[in-house]
Amino acid sequence: MSIVIVDYDPLWPQWFEEEVEPIKSALGEKCIALHHIGSTAVPGLSAKPVIDILAVVKAFSAVNTVALEGLGFEARGEVIESGRYFSKENPRVHLHLFEEGNPLIEYHLKFRDWLRTHEEDCKAYAALKLELASRHSVGAEYAKDKTDFIEQIMAKMEVE
Repeated sequence: MSIVIVDYDPLWPQWFEEEVEPIKSALGEKCIALHHIGSTAVPGLSAKPVIDILAVVKAFSAVNTVALEGLGFEARGEVIESGRYFSKENPRVHLHLFEEGNPLIEYHLKFRDWLRTHEEDCKAYAALKLELASRHSVGAEYAKDKTDFIEQIMAKMEVE
């Protein structure tokens, strides 16, 4: 299966908003915040048509996975360091759960915000993603090969 990158869709923020209340309801009072992350959260950026949502929770033990499954999510385990990962197909949503205080929360938000405000880096990232999508058919390889670029951006953030 090939990796498909599409032009930015102005409906992506709306798709995120449509997911917010059901996810908040499923996570209950242990949900601290939900954030739209990833390329679909950056206006103008080409992306895989998948809405990435970062959920900050008080504790994993309080997460009602049955309620998330009722929304169509499947647990994918701990595929991200010290986080939990769920996905669903219609619409395609990846839900990344982190306990409050996890440094990866800030990492994801800072990277998103940087791309929103630095047009040249956003264009370079879009070009890289298109090039990598043409070379890879496996999502893990595609994601791994974006790491150097992301680390360069994070280093720029340290300087500014």
